[in-house]
Order: sequence, then C-alpha cells, then structure tokens
Amino acid sequence: MTAPEESSFLPAPGRSVPCGAHFCAAVLELAARRGVGVSALVTAALLLAPEGAADPGMRDSGGEAVLEVEGVESCDAAIRRALAAALALADPGARILPAEDVRRLEAAVETLGYRNKTLAHALQRLSFQPLDGQITEVRDAAQLFGFVNEWCFDEDQVRRRFRELAPVYHPDTGIVACRERMGQLIDARNLLVHHVRSVYSSGDWLAKRGGTPI
Repeated sequence: MTAPEESSFLPAPGRSVPCGAHFCAAVLELAARRGVGVSALVTAALLLAPEGAADPGMRDSGGEAVLEVEGVESCDAAIRRALAAALALADPGARILPAEDVRRLEAAVETLGYRNKTLAHALQRLSFQPLDGQITEVRDAAQLFGFVNEWCFDEDQVRRRFRELAPVYHPDTGIVACRERMGQLIDARNLLVHHVRSVYSSGDWLAKRGGTPI
C-alpha cells in the first residue's frame, strides 16, 4: 500500500485577506480579547456563520486593510463573512437562532406590518376633522358620517355607523380619543335620525331615493 504523499499533510498556506480598515481593527481587537490569533477566530467562526450572510467587503469607510490568515482553506469572502458573524456574536445580547425560527419571525413581522397598514387605512377612513361650532346642517352631518348625501341612508345605517365611529373617538377609551369629535358625532347622529324620521314620514324620502312605498 502506497503511503500518502507528504504534501497532503501540509497545512493550508497563510495568505492576506483584504477587508475594510474598521473591520480589520474590530477583528484584531476581538482576537486580542479572546487571547487567540485571527486564524483560530476564523476557524471557530466558520462553524457559526449563517448561510447567505452578507460579505462585509474589501473596503469600508476607514479604507482598505488586510488580515493575515493561516491554515484556512475557505475563500476570502467566506472568511470575511465568518469574522463578521464572530463580531456580531461578540455582542452580549446576540443570539443564534435556527433558520426555521428566523423564517417564522420574519413572517410574523411581515404579518404585523400588513396589519398596521390595514389599521392605518381603517383609521384614515374613520377619521374626520371637527367642524367649527355645532352640527346644524344635515349635509354636514351626513358628510361627517361618510354618507354621500342626505338621501343615501336610513336610520339603521346611521346607528350602525355611529357604533363604528364612537369607539374610535370616545374621550376616555377611544383609539383617537377626542371629546370634540365625540360630541359632534352625537349631534350628527341625532340630527340624521331626526332627518330620516321627519322626511320619511312626509313621503319625500322615497321620492328622493327613487323608491316606491311598500
């Protein structure tokens, strides 16, 4: 049986890995704190570097520098990524999460972002600027409730819309608590209900809406 060639037992040769100057300084400081050489730091960090991590690059705001690495066969980009992971994990608050947990957290963040947008849209739809003074015109009351005009709703719709808006603006518990808005909502509801009842009984309501009595 032939003995393996002697060269197969030789360690990977040392080389200079280009990197950013600030990055280089941070790596050397971390290696000194740990009491190890840069090569040992790289070897350990290669086991921890997350897949798909970004390469910090060969230059940063401090300029260019090089790190002397021995006995590591990985490419320069992989070494930089591993050292970037080592620097990140040096933070006392850093944690290593399984990829599945990371994906689950990302999905949760995306869902929360969507819900926030939906809530913002709903609040925008429900919001209104208080009018000057008391609500005395049916047209203003209808506009405040989001109705197109004073003939496109009935009493049930008025009360249902009021129940939607009241929790938003209630001065004690509302999401957008506003005593002035709440007062105008109540005035507008009373005015619209009175409008529906009085005009409907006169027969003008169905005529305006293009309907016929039942």
